[in-house]
Amino acid sequence: MDLIKEELAADGKLSGVEAEGYRPYPFDANKISIQRKILPLNTLVRRLENNMLVAAEMQRGIVWDKGRKSRLIESILLKIPLPLFYAAADKNDVFYIVDGLQRVNTIREFVLEKSLALSGLEFLRELKGKTYNELSTDLQIRIEETELQFAVIQPDSPPEVQRNIFKRLNTGGLPLSDQEIRHALYYGPVSGYLKQFAMSQEFQKATTESINDSRMAAQELALRFIAFTVMGKESYRKDEEMDSFLCDAMQIVNALSIESPLRIEKRFIQIDDLDEIKHRFLLSMRRAEQLFKRCAFRMAIQSRNPPWRPPINKSLFEVWSVILSTMAESNFQILLDRRDLLDDRLEEIYDATHPFRKYCGTDSTKVSGIRGRYMEINEMIQSILESCK
Repeated sequence: MDLIKEELAADGKLSGVEAEGYRPYPFDANKISIQRKILPLNTLVRRLENNMLVAAEMQRGIVWDKGRKSRLIESILLKIPLPLFYAAADKNDVFYIVDGLQRVNTIREFVLEKSLALSGLEFLRELKGKTYNELSTDLQIRIEETELQFAVIQPDSPPEVQRNIFKRLNTGGLPLSDQEIRHALYYGPVSGYLKQFAMSQEFQKATTESINDSRMAAQELALRFIAFTVMGKESYRKDEEMDSFLCDAMQIVNALSIESPLRIEKRFIQIDDLDEIKHRFLLSMRRAEQLFKRCAFRMAIQSRNPPWRPPINKSLFEVWSVILSTMAESNFQILLDRRDLLDDRLEEIYDATHPFRKYCGTDSTKVSGIRGRYMEINEMIQSILESCK
């Protein structure tokens, strides 16, 4: 059995999705532009009020509880300096928070929304049960005048440079995942779509509810489907550009959701109907579950009754979900009827010595790997269809 590296979930355990190994893209260090800023807390609140500071919604299951939120406010009242906040600024000086989401959302809840009642305090226990409005004026002023330190990546830093910097950050002892960074930088309607896709009954059934999505591993799979459905593999023209490709897809879906035109250089939008994209995704999940049972999107074959199932492979998920989503129903029924032949062919290409393994492994983010895996699957399907004529 080959040792397969899996991505980690928020609790440090395995996520159920195979880690994708690709080389980091090089960039010119001179293009890094980071500005250190000190903002009074009341300025942060004003930015929140005026949508000049964006803090993405946190994943369910890793949101701070009431006690931890309260202790952050207690630290502010005790004049304990908070850790550095990391953000990316756009050309309109809007800050997108990447590291510090929990702290920003706690401040929003307590100072702006005034909905958090303090609890679980260690030192200022006399403030238990109090909301912001119930604090004395001097304590309110102390909070508002608290200085927060920001590292703001300026908009003249290329997007790939920004994401590379954020990838170096550790949050809770784990580096930010690629999808967590995308979620923070391109937060918008697309975030709801990805969550909806990942939580759908069809996706959960196809993946046998085996993916821990606390660090957005499942949502990244859904994004892979959307990206290759919306733009097509032909738009992927440069080795190791998967991160940029997926980021572009998020921006395109955000624009489509608000019916706003968006042009991204070298990307061709081949479908702009979000309802149709959703229909195709759910259809592909149902078909994958029918066709592969418990081994959908894994380098394993159900009929061979494997004693161990490898984790879900991102590239395998992408290529099978995209192909199944547009396959004619008559052709799909032939595949279902000839699962014995399909399994034989899959056993050949899933073999460790077959080029297909490289297309879904070390070369998964190369142009050759992407074209190679689509070619192999399409040719295999075509040969099965022709054998049944």
